[in-house]
Amino acid sequence: MSAAQNPPPGRVRVWDLPTRLFHWSLALCVGAALVSAQSGGYTAQRVHYLCGYAVLILVLFRAAWGFAGPCYARFAQFVRGPSATLRYARGLLGSATPAVAPGYPGHNPLGALSVVALLCACGAQAVSGLFSKDDIASEGPLARHVSEAVVNRFTSAHDAGQTVLYVLLCLHLAAIAFYRVVKRENLVGPMITGDKRLPDGVLAPSALDRPLWPRAALLLGTSLLLVCLLVNWG
Repeated sequence: MSAAQNPPPGRVRVWDLPTRLFHWSLALCVGAALVSAQSGGYTAQRVHYLCGYAVLILVLFRAAWGFAGPCYARFAQFVRGPSATLRYARGLLGSATPAVAPGYPGHNPLGALSVVALLCACGAQAVSGLFSKDDIASEGPLARHVSEAVVNRFTSAHDAGQTVLYVLLCLHLAAIAFYRVVKRENLVGPMITGDKRLPDGVLAPSALDRPLWPRAALLLGTSLLLVCLLVNWG
């Protein structure tokens, strides 16, 4: 790791740059998609579709990055079983519970649930949009390949999924506020800088243990190609 990549003293590089770029890109695309869905006109419609395609590309990338990325980006590192999640949740409000729990320098078990839920919700919303259509003239690029009954089911799922996204986003923001106010932990800063201060005694390997950009570029390019082929299928 070069000197330019070294975190400040007392901090550990937890979030790699591809993960951080994914996080903020997804937030931007989901936000633009939700806003454009409430707006009328051709321009808002095109923005909504383009954001949906971008969300699907990003979700595919993150799913692959969860297996091929560095330490803290991997699902195996932060996705925990029900018992560990319940144990963490029970101790969350205890005064002795540190903000960064030992053993969870990356996502804690509840944070892992949030990541998985948001990825699934965003992916499902993007896919259902491909088969949906509205009451005017707008339809997803794959709607013509399925029956009207299937289109109606996907359209209903897409409408319901918007509400699910709003709920998950509100819970996500509420959790950020809770950790900031109650646990005195800033979750936003590390997702910008990549560096996190860990409690004494918590050791963590570097998140930049190997070159990342070749893998990240390959996975992102593959995700882009797959979505382009899917959208233009037939």
